[in-house]
Amino acid sequence: MTTTQEKTFSGPLGPVTSGLLKFVGGASELTLAAEPKDSDHLYQGRFSGLVPEIDTTGGVVTVRYPRRLHPFSVRRHSGSLTIHPTVAWAIEVDGGTGRLTADLSGIVLSRLDLGTGASHVSVSLPRPRGTVRIRVAGGVSNVSLRRPQDVAARIAVSGGASQLTFDTQHLGAAGGGTTFASPTYDTTEDRYDIEVLGGASALTIDRA
Repeated sequence: MTTTQEKTFSGPLGPVTSGLLKFVGGASELTLAAEPKDSDHLYQGRFSGLVPEIDTTGGVVTVRYPRRLHPFSVRRHSGSLTIHPTVAWAIEVDGGTGRLTADLSGIVLSRLDLGTGASHVSVSLPRPRGTVRIRVAGGVSNVSLRRPQDVAARIAVSGGASQLTFDTQHLGAAGGGTTFASPTYDTTEDRYDIEVLGGASALTIDRA
């Protein structure tokens, strides 16, 4: 049930070593960061205004917002969520999510998917373990992905993208089949492999 009061959520860490965090229905004004390493919580969240439902099954945490708001509601909503840093997390951001600020520098990231319609998303990426794949769907706009200074990355564009920045390269547009890579991408094991589907715009991928 949707409420308009402040509410907190949490889930126990237990034996979970890998997790999936899913945002469904269009989160907004949300911050995401790491829990303290000595925490016994898999996640903790605090929300105000429009409060989502959070379902937990094993290591799968689903944050579900209603897709339809009351037509006369003007109340702002916001939230913060922290996830345990020793769990290897895959993160899926459903379409319609806006104004998400994610400091993932303190977690283990196994995969990141940004769905169609995501906008005004800022992500500070952690140091990768192996090749970590990031998928940016078509229709995504105003997205910033920042990785540690010495971490290699490759970006493959399919279907075209506009207002694309990759490190020091500023491009008005990139056609389908375009690929950019850091000089050390092919010789390093810990790296980011980023796929950008057609229609993405105002996308910045650079180093912190």
